[in-house]
Amino acid sequence: MSIVKNAGAFNKRIDIVREILTEDSDGFKHTEPVVVLSAYASVKTTKGFTLIANGSDFEKATTNFTIRYPQTVTITRDDVILFKGKRYEIQYINNVDEANVVLELQAKEVTH
Repeated sequence: MSIVKNAGAFNKRIDIVREILTEDSDGFKHTEPVVVLSAYASVKTTKGFTLIANGSDFEKATTNFTIRYPQTVTITRDDVILFKGKRYEIQYINNVDEANVVLELQAKEVTH
């Protein structure tokens, strides 16, 4: 079984953003959002029919982002995904088959 996806499936651009603690010129500390990774992703949203069939609440709708496994940065649940002007909180991270080839990120849109 091959876990390598068709390269054409990674056709959506996403940014992974992390809040970094910085210090301004006056010495005050604050957090600042920093893009730690820009990647092409395969994006799949939970369909309304699936939510209804499973008796799930529409508030639990998630979006699955699949990217090539990043070699330069470790993505955590504290990071957020920016996609088409929307923010998504990462709920679940899966290194598919622990093979370091593709990474699945299950995320929920931040609506507040």
